Amino acid sequence: MTRIRNILVRIRGQLWILPALMCVGALLLAYLMLSPALGFEYLVEAELWWLFSGDAGTARDLLSTLLSGMMTMTSLVVSMTFITLTLAANQLGPRLIWNFIEDRQIQAVLGLFLATIFYIVVVLRSIDDTLGPQNVPHLAITTATVLTLVCLFSLLFYVHKVSRAIIADTVVERVADALQQSLDDLLSNEEKPAAEHSVADLPAHVCWISIGKAGYIQTIDYGQLVHVAKKHDIVLRVTARAGHFLLHSGKHVEVLSCHAVEEDLSGKIRPAFIIGQERNAAQDLEYSFRQLVEVALRALSSGIKDPFTVIAVVDHLGKALELLLMKAPQEPNIYDDEGQLRVIASLSDAEGLVEASFNQIRQSASDQPAILIHIADTLRRLAEAVDTTRVQDVLLQQLDGLAQSAEGLAFRHDREETFRRIAAARKFVRRS
Repeated sequence: MTRIRNILVRIRGQLWILPALMCVGALLLAYLMLSPALGFEYLVEAELWWLFSGDAGTARDLLSTLLSGMMTMTSLVVSMTFITLTLAANQLGPRLIWNFIEDRQIQAVLGLFLATIFYIVVVLRSIDDTLGPQNVPHLAITTATVLTLVCLFSLLFYVHKVSRAIIADTVVERVADALQQSLDDLLSNEEKPAAEHSVADLPAHVCWISIGKAGYIQTIDYGQLVHVAKKHDIVLRVTARAGHFLLHSGKHVEVLSCHAVEEDLSGKIRPAFIIGQERNAAQDLEYSFRQLVEVALRALSSGIKDPFTVIAVVDHLGKALELLLMKAPQEPNIYDDEGQLRVIASLSDAEGLVEASFNQIRQSASDQPAILIHIADTLRRLAEAVDTTRVQDVLLQQLDGLAQSAEGLAFRHDREETFRRIAAARKFVRRS
């Protein structure tokens, strides 16, 4: 399932796949409409008002006009896409372009325009002046007209879609939804009791294994690692996790065993690691957290200074952390079907995700009292809503950092108000 999830994430990020499938569908539709074996003569004989009833010359002229118009509209759509991607990269960060590319509605509109062009070209090349009135594909030409009209309405929808796509609040909402989906997919609602294993219980260190490939870890197939460890009766300690960048060599997997291991063991362990050139959300919990943080940091930059976007990001980070704390923590010890410890994983924990959420925002907003106050209020609401015992220490550290930042505020009223909100949040965090 880990590999399948990674494949689906990568497929979703390809802008061309859905349009290509729609173009294939357009070719099949054109074949259907032009096939004499299916016979649509009864529609012509019925003399329906909406059905094209001209001769071959008129049909060619109409299809040529439709094709020219569709080429113009498609050029407009492609130009709008490039402009939108440029604006999004400048205002929100280049890594957030993937949220635009992965949008199924945008892919569908682009696919519709390309599919309509494919359809018109196929129908147009089947018509020549030697066709008699009874051999003109009236229904195929009518379908081309209908598809063109649908593209006109789709163009209006596309303009609305791309206009909203570069609004910061829309991007924040989309990234937050993706983060919530990742939390639902990767974390369980039920806490699994795990046996305690002390360091003394573990086998002795045998060797270190490097992955042998540089790049970001996208997914780790822990099931395959368990299978290898069980087969060789060893324990594997993985020191890296999804989202980490690896060099070709290094101490990535520690082999623990009471006996000698085979020399080709690394060749069986390395395929469990899928390495790519960028991070994705397939198994990386920090990915969407850091995307939200990037939006906030862009909004705090000297050229933008948009505190309202930062406040929206802090709200969604609080919502995500609430969901995270309601889930059971990830268990790093992975056992085989016989209950034997086989893999010790390095996983993202709640404390690290809290720090990843607020550290950089707090540091960049040290002169913004409104943002410091909002972070303190968010931490207070978080402590009110869920049991924050797991992250109590790191929440108190965040509040201490906010207090240190507040000491540098220029206006006394801002300092006092910020300290008051921090004290209120600290009271609820300690009570949890």
